[in-house]
Amino acid sequence: MISQNSLFKKGKIALIGALACSMLLLGSGCSNPTAAKGSDSDNEGDWPAASTKLDGTKLVLWVSPNSKTTFDKVVKNFEAKTGAQVKISVIADVYKNNAQTKIATGDVPDIGVWQPTASMLAGLVSQNKIQKLDSAPFVKNYKKGFANAAGVYKKSRYSVLFTAPSVLGVYYNKEVFKAAGVDKLPKNWDELIDTAEKIKQNPPAGVESPFYDMGGAQWGTQWAVQVQLAEAAKKGLWNRINTRKEKFTDTNVRSAIEEYRDMIEKRKLFNADIGSATDVMEEQALLNGKTGMIFGNLSLFLGVAAMAGNSKQVLDQKIGFFPISKKGTIATVVPEETNGLVAFKTGDAKREAASRQFLAYLMGDGYSDFINSQNTTSILSTVKTPGSVPQALIDANDSISNSVGSMQSLALANPDLYINLANMVNGTMSAQQVAQTTQDQFDEVAKAQGVSGF
Repeated sequence: MISQNSLFKKGKIALIGALACSMLLLGSGCSNPTAAKGSDSDNEGDWPAASTKLDGTKLVLWVSPNSKTTFDKVVKNFEAKTGAQVKISVIADVYKNNAQTKIATGDVPDIGVWQPTASMLAGLVSQNKIQKLDSAPFVKNYKKGFANAAGVYKKSRYSVLFTAPSVLGVYYNKEVFKAAGVDKLPKNWDELIDTAEKIKQNPPAGVESPFYDMGGAQWGTQWAVQVQLAEAAKKGLWNRINTRKEKFTDTNVRSAIEEYRDMIEKRKLFNADIGSATDVMEEQALLNGKTGMIFGNLSLFLGVAAMAGNSKQVLDQKIGFFPISKKGTIATVVPEETNGLVAFKTGDAKREAASRQFLAYLMGDGYSDFINSQNTTSILSTVKTPGSVPQALIDANDSISNSVGSMQSLALANPDLYINLANMVNGTMSAQQVAQTTQDQFDEVAKAQGVSGF
């Protein structure tokens, strides 16, 4: 399966990194020697047919260390089909920081992996660095929910989503559920808590807790909070926070934090060692049946899959997925840089057209081979998912048809919520302090970005 970037795995956009990146790309105090190098017009060019000959055309594709082999096969096939030469250039981690530094000094590729969220696209768009992709011929083939899940900024498409973004929800151990007599999946938060209480009151052999979390590794602590915000996000929560009409200290976010605290402290639904537990321990606990459920993202599932030898048979027998939200089953989506590609403006019309042609080939003639080589789900209605993909991953990606963006997707800044929550788990912060510290961090980043009102 396609590897995930370590920053996405941690759910982190570090405060210092965010400040630096915003200054580089949003222009707060930094000049850009190549700001005018891109095409003068933001009008979108034609999309050449995937088989158009490109003899003598050389393109550069930037990738992160964790996606360095992702495009090997599609590049080889594209070169054979068109005569183009595509150089894959690996940008060292932290990819987004190093890539933005290079871009700010005038070093731009033709195509690059990019986190396809509005906040990460905004800087490139404001600097006239990337092509508009509204007329991409494959957008009509996205499965329900995927076209709007990522890649759009101010109602225009600037990024191609080529794999399914990570989905937040609950990964559960099927054998634990069966042994505990749980025969129906929860359809809202109250039913989720009832399920956890049922497992706690009559735990099957070997089960130590209904839920498991990682206060030691920290990064996963935010998922239990974020999934509770789906309905509020649908009703504009993050837009209100972005415009200071609502804060992390107000009811929506604060009550989600308090609920997570109560699940740990009052209801005792989590592992006793939650304060020191790691992501690896969490993955092992789910696979081995020490716990019934985890609030997870794709990265955690990939860790479980690796422990199971990436065996579809084992995973389908043991691990399932269901979306959850406060009042229902709205999934929460976290797009990441290994999900999106952007086509840069280089000032060379021929190369810019060739970049669009590469994207069209990837999402057209080359897509079936691509997803088979990556053993991941298809996001196109025109291409079938490989039979070797585990059902839990299919179910997670199917839930995108009823989903909403996460804080990482929709907030204009991403404070260290997970670190603050880990501090709460370990008793060094109260729920109120978590909310206030997160709001203070959010304000600081927004102010550094020059956002009006901060």
